[in-house]
Amino acid sequence: MINLSAAGLNPTEAHVYQVLLSKKEWKPADLAKNVGESRTNMYKILDKLTALELAIKFDKSNKIHYRATNPTRLVQLAQEHRAQLEQSQKELETSTQSLLNEFIKTHEQPGVRFFMGKDDIERVYQDQVNDQKPIYFMLSPKAIDFYGYAQMHKLRMLAVKAKIPRFAITPENTRVPSNYEETDKAYLLTRTWLEANDYTASFEWGVYGDKVYFVTFGEDALAMIIESKAMAEGFKQIFSIIDSRQRSKPSYARLPKTYKYT
Repeated sequence: MINLSAAGLNPTEAHVYQVLLSKKEWKPADLAKNVGESRTNMYKILDKLTALELAIKFDKSNKIHYRATNPTRLVQLAQEHRAQLEQSQKELETSTQSLLNEFIKTHEQPGVRFFMGKDDIERVYQDQVNDQKPIYFMLSPKAIDFYGYAQMHKLRMLAVKAKIPRFAITPENTRVPSNYEETDKAYLLTRTWLEANDYTASFEWGVYGDKVYFVTFGEDALAMIIESKAMAEGFKQIFSIIDSRQRSKPSYARLPKTYKYT
């Protein structure tokens, strides 16, 4: 038996459709007997196949008959089914965010917020603008792979337009303008370079005000904001240690050796 679940058919419905294809036309009673189903169930199955445009119901000699339609309709149904699943997944992500927020409130963790999916993660960058505090962050080259250059640039520009100073630890293989020294100054961005292979994780972390944020870029697109003075101070000190030690290296003056122009 062929698996037609991608088109929305269960095994019994798929079997009926295959049998329906074996003859030019069928009477429901004969079809029910052939596949071993009751007439009541057969009429229900045929009604569904007709609704899905996989069967046509017609009258012949004052008796109801059915015939199968072209199987290419199965591909169309699979495409429609996939689109519905994708939409359902988006709705689930939105609902899950609301449920997570409710869970956090119930369990008395008001300082923690979770975000899921591309659209939801963008709220992290908007929150940085809302706080109007300097931003310190470890940049991941994977961010552009995840969002695309144009969208990631748009998200970074939110802080630029709000005139918020930013301090970034940046792998040298990050895409930057050819005149990045001028644009960094105009964008209130102080950049500390890392060698290309020093940081390759698809994970960005940062701190602003009393908040720490984490973002993973990839299939498991997740983000978190934690509001905690102690954690924020801790991550600021971690950032400062990485920054000062990196700049103190004799080889730092030669960075960036390689980088990608936008």
